[in-house]
Amino acid sequence: MNWCDQKLGFSPTAPTEEEVKARLDALSLDDLVRAWREMSTTGLKDRTDGTHAVMMYFDGLGHNEPERAVAFIEALLKQEPDDAVVALTGQGKLLGQLLHFNGARVARSLQELAMREPKLRWLMGTAYWSISGGIEDADTKRRLLSITDKDAYKAWEEGYKSHEIIDFASLSVAELAPLWVEINSRSDLDKEKDGNWSALFDYQFELVNEDPLKALELTKAIVEIEDNPHVIGLLAAGMLEDLIPAEDGPVVDAIVAEASRNPRFRHLLGGVWFLGMSPKVTERLEKAREDVSW
Repeated sequence: MNWCDQKLGFSPTAPTEEEVKARLDALSLDDLVRAWREMSTTGLKDRTDGTHAVMMYFDGLGHNEPERAVAFIEALLKQEPDDAVVALTGQGKLLGQLLHFNGARVARSLQELAMREPKLRWLMGTAYWSISGGIEDADTKRRLLSITDKDAYKAWEEGYKSHEIIDFASLSVAELAPLWVEINSRSDLDKEKDGNWSALFDYQFELVNEDPLKALELTKAIVEIEDNPHVIGLLAAGMLEDLIPAEDGPVVDAIVAEASRNPRFRHLLGGVWFLGMSPKVTERLEKAREDVSW
């Protein structure tokens, strides 16, 4: 059990959603910094109920509680020695939601914070383009851009990240499957150390749209080598769900055939939502996965 689970009381019995929310709301800023660090350095395979609850909390913090989000950012800037962990607030949802949903409300507070913590200017550099193109109010945009140092952030990023990007399109399915598992299992911190997680995401998007049968072959290969429930959940709700067409055809035929012969794949199909698919496709896939649904 990790610190997040202990702090939120996920033992000996799981707390209710209301209890978890109350405990998250009651965390001190110091505890929030520790929770952020633990969430950011926990890989997919090691994710727990506690780290998942923390992730969901931070996903909505900038939108739901802007003043607490600003206070958290200040505490993180003061206490976190690893700039890469700090940068995740800008690379993920927290800072972006704060600026786009509550920019006018927190612009002055952020200007004041930049005077106390000059490194905020570097962090704001992660959001330069979204501020320039996404903030409509002229005064809010001016205030935010005045404390945004995109060049400092870009220079740090160039020095921090590895630029050896894998050519995923040149690899066989057998080579791709373990790489897909390894890269998607990384912590948020490790994903940002190079561009391969985003490159793999782009390749997967291209594959499911342009060659869904190859995407299906990759999905089948991953199922053969991996059974971690978090990885399987990502695969079901991601690549498999995305490659299924709305209308019946060869891809659906191949999925039904695989489900009929492979219990592991049939279980994977149980994690797919059939939203947007035709009644015929939904009926065929519901029948193919039998009573498996999770």
